[in-house]
Amino acid sequence: METIGLRELNQNPSKAVARVRAGASLVVTDRGKPVLRMVPEVEHPSTLQRMISAGEVRPPAEQGLPDLIPDLAPELDSLSDLLVADRDKERHR
Repeated sequence: METIGLRELNQNPSKAVARVRAGASLVVTDRGKPVLRMVPEVEHPSTLQRMISAGEVRPPAEQGLPDLIPDLAPELDSLSDLLVADRDKERHR
């Protein structure tokens, strides 16, 4: 693990970030004592991705939400109209 002084980090932070992006882990020191560690970010797969990889589930056949308006309220054109109608009904009870 590489070491970098706090002063050097303050004077040239982009150089330190470039080193970390390249895979290096840096220990930042203040007067010779470690104060923090900079390590590359590790991407973790989502729960869904892990389950798909393990064969526990299949990926969705279609992306996005289904169009439910015709089933819920065929007389309305949009979900927002349905929400407004529902709120109006609640207010006038």
